[in-house]
Amino acid sequence: MESHKRTELVNRLMEEANLMMGVLEKAMAGERIEKSQPAMHGTHHPHEPYSLEDEHKSWGTILRALTEIQTALDQIEQSERQRIER
Repeated sequence: MESHKRTELVNRLMEEANLMMGVLEKAMAGERIEKSQPAMHGTHHPHEPYSLEDEHKSWGTILRALTEIQTALDQIEQSERQRIER
């Protein structure tokens, strides 16, 4: 795969991670507002092991890993260019 295609793929994944983190941040803000208001009749909030914070943290982990991958790909690209120039 060509260098620019690898970079493009990682960039697209980074955009997705940033988008998902933004969506989750809005959802967490809504959740905080909902918790601060008195419960409405019939509102049920099951206590599940799932949490928006956990999902947000996971996307943050993915974003950090992709950033490291991008840095490594940049280094590989530089090495490839230097090798070709010789």
